[in-house]
Amino acid sequence: MPESDRHHQSDNNRENLVYETPWIDFYYDDITHADGRSGKYAWVRTHSGNGAVMTIPVTPSERYLLIKVYRHPVKSYMWEFPAGLIEDGETPEQTGKRELIEETGIASIRTKLLGSQTPISGFVGDTFHSVLAEIPEIDPHDIKLQAEEGIVDAKLVTRSQVAGMAASQEIEDGVTLMCLARYWAYKESEQGSGEQ
Repeated sequence: MPESDRHHQSDNNRENLVYETPWIDFYYDDITHADGRSGKYAWVRTHSGNGAVMTIPVTPSERYLLIKVYRHPVKSYMWEFPAGLIEDGETPEQTGKRELIEETGIASIRTKLLGSQTPISGFVGDTFHSVLAEIPEIDPHDIKLQAEEGIVDAKLVTRSQVAGMAASQEIEDGVTLMCLARYWAYKESEQGSGEQ
């Protein structure tokens, strides 16, 4: 690695925490741009540094459980999959299972980590995990919403319905859309390898 690249990396590894909350911490770092200019960079990370999980709840008949939750940054209600921060000592699968129960009252039969990603790498310095939660066939009356988290509705939708919601932008949350893509890629690879 050229000396200039090493210098650029070391300058940009210094973090300047400017505001801390119980959930998200805010940084405003002094950086050196690739062309050598000095600058500032604002970004966030979960307070614990453990990252977060979004759970993809799917029944055996491939109905997806979505929740409708108020999101203050966009001042809007969004259709999403259940999600939350990873607590100390938890695996992504354990977090996915816990968040699903907390937000919907539904317990998973089995969980599987499908992958990890950084949804907004220019702003968020954390890993988010996609966890498949296989759930039993349920009815809407089985769902117990976590109202104190701003969750106001839930619904079970088929694959074609959820695809229609994504295509029409009824689902706008980027992490939910990414989790759908990851799950569908997983299903395609599973079918391609002959697994069922």
